[in-house]
Amino acid sequence: MQAVLHVISDRKRHVHPLFDALLESARGGADIIQIREKKAPSLETFDLCASLVASCTKERLATQLFVNDRVDIALSLPTAGIHLAAKSLPLEQVLKLREQTLWKGHIGCSVHSVEEALQAQERGADYVTFGHIFASSSHIGLPPKGVYALARVVDALSIPVIAIGGIDATNVQSVLASKCSGIAVISAVLASDQPKQTTQHIKKLMLQSTIEVKIPWFKESLPLETNL
Repeated sequence: MQAVLHVISDRKRHVHPLFDALLESARGGADIIQIREKKAPSLETFDLCASLVASCTKERLATQLFVNDRVDIALSLPTAGIHLAAKSLPLEQVLKLREQTLWKGHIGCSVHSVEEALQAQERGADYVTFGHIFASSSHIGLPPKGVYALARVVDALSIPVIAIGGIDATNVQSVLASKCSGIAVISAVLASDQPKQTTQHIKKLMLQSTIEVKIPWFKESLPLETNL
């Protein structure tokens, strides 16, 4: 199985209008788009998510939509996942909401150590993101974790691990050597003048990798249109 590509939104780092850049990344083959809008008004975030769902459905793109932190928005749309940060609702509460609402998506957490990753797995997370792997404008002044720390997390867990932080076409192969389940990028795509072509290039490099992931991404995940 091949690793998957997550593209995460960031209003501070996009060259083109955010919606256009994200849709272009979907057209370029992004497996998952995660909407991470920490300071945007609720309606604005909802509209962005709804517009992406509608466009991906209309164009029959297989890209899945994940929503960062905003559980209410994720549950109100045909989304494929929720990603929880340190200050999000507790994982246990979101797991209860999934059971109560019969929502079928996946729930992941951000972690920064083997210990945090094991705790998230034990508490019921479906997957984790680990980073930052390389120097990143999202974590100025904080030392990167590096690919060896990533490999230790991958080795310790029995759920998918997504690598994040400073990943681009120049270093993606070294990240995939850890056997992680996928990578997440922000600036590599959003700061590109050609987000579709950049996404295609990164995906091509990922597909060229001969390294099998340790834990495949979820087989039951479906394109957005099949969830409507």
